Amino acid sequence: MKYFRVYICDMKSTAARRTYHMEARAKAVAENDRKIMDAVADLWLNLPLLELTLEKVADQSGVTVRTILRKFGSKEGLLKACIENYGGRFTQDRMKVTPGNLPEILDALLEEYELMGEANIRALTVEHEFPFTQIVLKKARKIHREWCRIVFKPFLPAEDSKLFEIRLSAFIAATEFYLWKLLRKDLGKSLQETRQIFLHTLTSLADNSKTS
Repeated sequence: MKYFRVYICDMKSTAARRTYHMEARAKAVAENDRKIMDAVADLWLNLPLLELTLEKVADQSGVTVRTILRKFGSKEGLLKACIENYGGRFTQDRMKVTPGNLPEILDALLEEYELMGEANIRALTVEHEFPFTQIVLKKARKIHREWCRIVFKPFLPAEDSKLFEIRLSAFIAATEFYLWKLLRKDLGKSLQETRQIFLHTLTSLADNSKTS
């Protein structure tokens, strides 16, 4: 009986050690994944896609290229995972606004554009060269449409109205990234000037919705 109790205790001890090692390994894997995703996100903001290499991700994250490939399969798989993990982060911040509050909505939008602007422009320049980029931009446009539907809802007619798509599309166009690029990059407007132009356009659309 004594030996049986010792045997049971040894089994429990072995199981506890195995559980500990499994948990430690899971934490290490999760930490590596976080480092890799953070590295990709940072490089995405600062480098053209062609210069964003697995070697640079490995150097910045402290994880080997072999580990990255084993986890994500390829550079495209890595970028896709990064978008899925981080792509909605900025849009979620945009969602934390009061629908109909134009200054608040605009501040959140421009904050995102100022941070992501250069990366978005680089993505646009290679949109037709990389199928992955087309998928990312298509998703971004879909998210932007849904965001506009939510935050400008006080200025939109009922969704079954014939005017709904027209007015929603007007708000989408008035807040599109292309307009930010035109004003900030192509015309050299300051952030304050850009904000005034955006706000003037949105106010006009909002006022028009009240009178028609």
